Amino acid sequence: MEKKYQVFISSTYKDLIEERQVVVEGVLNAGHIPAGMESFKAGSSQEDTIKDWIKASDIYVLVLGPRYGSLNKEGISYTQWEYNMAKEYQKPMFAIVLSDNYINKMVQNNRILPTELETSKAEYITFKDEVMKTLVVQIDHPAEIRGGISDSIRDIERKRPEDLEGWIKGSYLNELEELRKENKELSSDLLNRQGEVIGMQKKAKPVKDEYIGEFSFDAIREVLNSVVIEEEKFNNALEKLDAEKTRYFSGELEYDDYLLSIKSVKGSSALEYLLHSKARLLAKKFIIPEYNPVDKIIYEDFVMLWEQYSLGRKVTLMGGSVIFALNDEGRKFIAMMDIFKVKNN
Repeated sequence: MEKKYQVFISSTYKDLIEERQVVVEGVLNAGHIPAGMESFKAGSSQEDTIKDWIKASDIYVLVLGPRYGSLNKEGISYTQWEYNMAKEYQKPMFAIVLSDNYINKMVQNNRILPTELETSKAEYITFKDEVMKTLVVQIDHPAEIRGGISDSIRDIERKRPEDLEGWIKGSYLNELEELRKENKELSSDLLNRQGEVIGMQKKAKPVKDEYIGEFSFDAIREVLNSVVIEEEKFNNALEKLDAEKTRYFSGELEYDDYLLSIKSVKGSSALEYLLHSKARLLAKKFIIPEYNPVDKIIYEDFVMLWEQYSLGRKVTLMGGSVIFALNDEGRKFIAMMDIFKVKNN
């Protein structure tokens, strides 16, 4: 029986109007119900109402951007107060955290003045450190928000189903009541129908198994196999890196080790690099490149493509490093590639 979850969206407001809208759309696209306090001004008179909304919600999501926010009478921001309230109610939660690069672009686009940034305030830093201990999706671009929303909700569904009450249609309740009343009379018919359903499922399963999310296995395989970093583009990035290597590496030995690690990239497709990185991906040790000139094109041409086809997402670990974490669809794709290679050898 399909359930819809109420998702409470918490953030500072004026600086994150656009991001909140994308989060709302992401929640709706995932088939759930967004809840927020856009129509209320910050103030103690609204605290009871906010408490009721958080308590009634199934999931809490925090959007952490460039500001800590206005303070309440307790001396903490209203955003942190909501976060603390969600923790007190033991709500399943995750956070959308805007990267430094994202925030810098907000300044460049005049969405926020440099004087309005609060990322260096002690209160902000302490709050962010606390937030980073939860399930976090770190965002470099608005397009990444929707995928982060749907993936995080699915993670919570899988890991904490007992904490998700959700909503169901009233018609379902009526149907259940009718089924209870007519159970004895319909038991035989239900058994027959069950057999029909199982038969239908067996016929549908091979078709379903060919899909990775919304796309067929063959379609994703062909797209990933067709994307190759242009040799000239790679060589130019390598020359730039060599000229600036002291900026990124502590010595020649570290630089030489790095060159060996990227040797497999040149001439490889996004599919070949995915399979080459399989062991690290499955062990959750695929560190997202740190954006030197070569890392940048690997991330933009390969890793973002994996994310585009919902094979996984970026996850920030407690130590601060960022990895590309495969989801169920990503692991399924790799397993199907193993089968594909055996069949075609």
